[in-house]
Amino acid sequence: MYSPFKIVGKNWIEVTENEVVETVDEKTPETLEENEQETAQEEKDDNIDGITKKEIMQELDAMGIKYNPRATKKELYDLMMQGR
Repeated sequence: MYSPFKIVGKNWIEVTENEVVETVDEKTPETLEENEQETAQEEKDDNIDGITKKEIMQELDAMGIKYNPRATKKELYDLMMQGR
């Protein structure tokens, strides 16, 4: 498709008429699955599976650390670990 207007942007690459550019940032099912596996492993590494969000909030209360009760379990866990 041809446009008489110049298109620019952060992720755009200028291409001449006969030049072919391969896309690099395509999300394939395999890539998405790998990302999910990495995320799951990171969560296991943080050792937050063995503790509930309620227990983390109780620990933060005991430590006198203020927190947002709507924060995610991971955010609360990180806050708790910073306070130790």
